[in-house]
Amino acid sequence: MTERTATLPPTISPRWLVPLLFVLTAIWPLFMHLDTLPLRIWDESRQAISAWEMLRGGDWLVAHFYGQPDMWSTKPPMLIWLQTTFFALIGPGELGLRLPSAIAAFLTGWFLLRTTTRQLSAPWLGLIACLLLYTSDGYIHMHVARSGDYDALLVLFMSTSAWALFRWSVDGKPRDLLWFFVLLTLGTLTKSVQALLFIPGLGIFLLARKRLLALFKARMLYLGLGVFVLCVGGFYLLRESANPGYLQAVWMNELGGRYGGSLEGHEEPWSFYTDMLMDHHFNLWWMLVPVGMLIGLVHREERLRQWTLLLICLGTTYLYVISSAGTKLEWYAAPLFPVLAALAAIPIHVVLQWTFTEQWSATFLSRRVLPWLFLFVVFVQPYSAVIGRTYFPKEYPWDEDIYAASHYLHKAVRGGPLEANVLCHDTYNAHLMFYLMVLNEQGHEIQSVNKHELQVGQRAMATEGYVKEVIERSYDHEILHEQGALRIYRITGIHEEPS
Repeated sequence: MTERTATLPPTISPRWLVPLLFVLTAIWPLFMHLDTLPLRIWDESRQAISAWEMLRGGDWLVAHFYGQPDMWSTKPPMLIWLQTTFFALIGPGELGLRLPSAIAAFLTGWFLLRTTTRQLSAPWLGLIACLLLYTSDGYIHMHVARSGDYDALLVLFMSTSAWALFRWSVDGKPRDLLWFFVLLTLGTLTKSVQALLFIPGLGIFLLARKRLLALFKARMLYLGLGVFVLCVGGFYLLRESANPGYLQAVWMNELGGRYGGSLEGHEEPWSFYTDMLMDHHFNLWWMLVPVGMLIGLVHREERLRQWTLLLICLGTTYLYVISSAGTKLEWYAAPLFPVLAALAAIPIHVVLQWTFTEQWSATFLSRRVLPWLFLFVVFVQPYSAVIGRTYFPKEYPWDEDIYAASHYLHKAVRGGPLEANVLCHDTYNAHLMFYLMVLNEQGHEIQSVNKHELQVGQRAMATEGYVKEVIERSYDHEILHEQGALRIYRITGIHEEPS
């Protein structure tokens, strides 16, 4: 039996305290005012329309977008299945769309806490890691924990699969190896090949731990591989049979095309992710990561050394793979956040352990308050900042014009005034079309119309400068409503085109 990280005295830290603190601190940044901001313009709104069409059309195999099989977002439909289920339970909207991600982020923290408690006997280490995770801008972000995008669910399955394999490497229980493949399967059905990118790091970890040969000898390895191939391969073959050309689209969008070249102009320097993490997404805690690596690798407790080795193998290999890819997007770094948070938590936990055992403060304090004071000083400002951003979410100044119409329609869906019956929008408009679908189902009549085809009596809403210019030049009109970039026009006449 290997040693485990010394836990804090039970008289100081009752077993229920850390789980309770986790729940209380996780709820606010993850779930509060989750539906305040309207749909985001790109992936989130596309998921919303696909979930809406899946709910109304009943096709749970092929994701659709505007009535056609979606051959641009070719990821498997695990997330859309969950969003469709929530739409059926609580109604279509931002809350049902984003709840799967928020729940996934909560479960990621819960299983991180559970792993450090059971494998390292260090619940406070897990709690600190969760606090670091939930105060990281890159994780509590509109594309991860509080969005309708794939990444929070992906992070849950990637992280928990890695922790399951860690448990197997330590304890050798076959069920942990089976859990690894089950979770890997769910991750692949969430975001395809990206879910497999921890495997190189896991292989290096098992090689360093001299457990790779034992893995190949384990019968559960082959049962797990069978489960993975059956479920993942079965989905792709069924989708291809129902939607010919799907596998070719997957290759171009997710495999060779995306990794080998830059799609849609997302070409960045090799240091893109490290610069982003240090400058903004993990900037508060970045300097603690190398300190955690050093402390963890030389720590007297063997389990903590093994845990640190796992985190280093996962983080370095994953960062190398995504940095080498031709297409770089900021949310591709999402699986790194639990890894970085767990490493950065190690030095904080070492100091916390000292505050629970030092005797100096006992000479002038009747109660041991230093640990609580230490945690308060470390986390009060970052936690307050994240609560400020999530409890009172606001648009960035550069997004206010983009989402001006979204806010208006978002309020109309909830019973606010709807003065327009026509939307004029030239560019990508899925974030607006979802609201039109919901409003029409509620009994309103509003449609998308080309700016050159407006009729007298229509009430047209527009936010884009060129669209508003065309309307004002081509039609007699009166302005019914104006707020920010949004204008709603009543069309009273049509100008004759010069012959």
